[in-house]
Amino acid sequence: NFVLLTDFMQEAVKKAEKELKKRKSKNIAKIANIIGLGAVKYSILKVSPEKNILFDWNSALSFEGETAPYIQYAYARASSILKKAKITANNPNYLLITSPQEINLINKLYIFPEVIFKSTIDLKPYLIANYIYQLAQSFNEFYHKCQCITENRELTKTRLAIVLSTRQVLKTGLSLLGIDVPEKM
Repeated sequence: NFVLLTDFMQEAVKKAEKELKKRKSKNIAKIANIIGLGAVKYSILKVSPEKNILFDWNSALSFEGETAPYIQYAYARASSILKKAKITANNPNYLLITSPQEINLINKLYIFPEVIFKSTIDLKPYLIANYIYQLAQSFNEFYHKCQCITENRELTKTRLAIVLSTRQVLKTGLSLLGIDVPEKM
């Protein structure tokens, strides 16, 4: 069984490499390993134990939908925003938070400890998997509606604080599931 599992994981990495080549990514071998292994783990852990797991390579390795690559891409996007910013997220002014996307994302971040607690007490890792997917969705909505790096220095610092928090929670959530994150994709 161990040999079959090893072959399965190697196949995941090969398929991730193929997808990354289409996207003309750099550092393909390292990133493919992170994405391929993460895709398999997430596909298994996102399902409640009472349900059957139907594994599909195309679904598992998709950069859209409820997949590890989708969540990992949200993490990489947050990393990219923070890297591009010329300022840090120090002393954010939370009174500047007005958009529904900012509020939704902050509310989603707020419940992270509760999700971890419930997942731990009930022995249900799928709760973490579902939560980080929803967080990635909220982050992508925020990213598309709210410019993170603006002319307004105070607003930029505030939004960068939100990005920084989201990035940390995505990384922690994935780490709890045994899934690594790439800084770039």
